Amino acid sequence: MGVIFCSYTGKWKEELEKRLQTDERVTLLAIGRVRYKLLGYVRKREDMEIVKVETRYMKNRDKGIGLKVTVRKLDRHKPTS
Repeated sequence: MGVIFCSYTGKWKEELEKRLQTDERVTLLAIGRVRYKLLGYVRKREDMEIVKVETRYMKNRDKGIGLKVTVRKLDRHKPTS
C-alpha cells in the first residue's frame, strides 16, 4: 500500500491507525525534527512492535538524515520471539 511520509503536522498518526487495522506491516519515513517525534510516538505505544529501523543521509545532504521505521501491530494472543 506504500509508505507514510511523516510531517510535522501529525496527520500521519491518523493514517498509521487506519493501516494498522488492515496491514501486517507499516513503513514510516521522516526527516528533520519529525524523526524524533516519530520514534517517541512509536516507542510509547505498547500495542506496536518496531520491526526495523534504518537511517541514511538523504541524496540532498542539506535535508540531513532520513529515518525509515517499519512497525506492526502486536497480537496479544501470540507470544513475540
